Amino acid sequence: MRTSITLLHASLASLAFSACSDNLTPPGAIEPPAVFDCVPDRDGAITAAELPVALDLAVDYAVSTGDTAVDLVGTGGADAHRWDFSQERASDAITSVAAAPLNAQWYASSFPGAAFVVDAGGGLDGIYRKDDTALWLYGLASHDAAPAAGKTLLPYASPVAVLRFPIVDGDAHHEVGQITAGTAQGLPFIGTDTYDVDVTGTGRLELPYVRFSPVLRVRTHVVRTPAAGGTSIGKRQVQFLFECFGEITRAESRPDEANPDFTTAAYLRRYSL
Repeated sequence: MRTSITLLHASLASLAFSACSDNLTPPGAIEPPAVFDCVPDRDGAITAAELPVALDLAVDYAVSTGDTAVDLVGTGGADAHRWDFSQERASDAITSVAAAPLNAQWYASSFPGAAFVVDAGGGLDGIYRKDDTALWLYGLASHDAAPAAGKTLLPYASPVAVLRFPIVDGDAHHEVGQITAGTAQGLPFIGTDTYDVDVTGTGRLELPYVRFSPVLRVRTHVVRTPAAGGTSIGKRQVQFLFECFGEITRAESRPDEANPDFTTAAYLRRYSL
């Protein structure tokens, strides 16, 4: 099985801008790959070591686009809490996501201190570094140096912690990414991206042919605000994370969604065997 950390908070910013055991199911079918020295201990906390980064190692996801009904609250209480994303959809597309080294990208010199990039959607990449304290987002850039829509280069004045380690139920933090000299689709851009992140809930996540337990539910709300003129735009994301595997499922809201536990996802992505 192929797996790697999946780092997609940057996709939020880009969108704002524009029967088995409770362990793993079926038993023995899914294990962290040999490239990682990481075995889930299922203690309810995800440390930096339990969110490994593997460059150029792809993970397959089933992707639903368009409005999709989701239950982000789940059912049951305490140890019996669960989220059911097990419905198969013939219309889902399979996509592969992998982290890539920063030094191979045209924009590498604009993000000193960062280490790797992940496709953020819409032709943009998110630029990251991970250490023992956090997963740091350095900003966004267009995947190509000269796209038809115009170059985007949006480095933050200081990186923002989109995840803080260890990740445990009940955590919450607020982050601000200042864009002081950016370019968006070929035009100058100055403004801020604000991130509100909370870890709210743990339990079992059910996907087609597999279950993960315990997962942690991470909610992120990002708002992009231009420094002068223009309108702020917000987007919400809910991720389900599992030790040593990273992101198992992610749902993104429609723009300016008020409900943190929204019931209609504009984009839904689930780990696929």
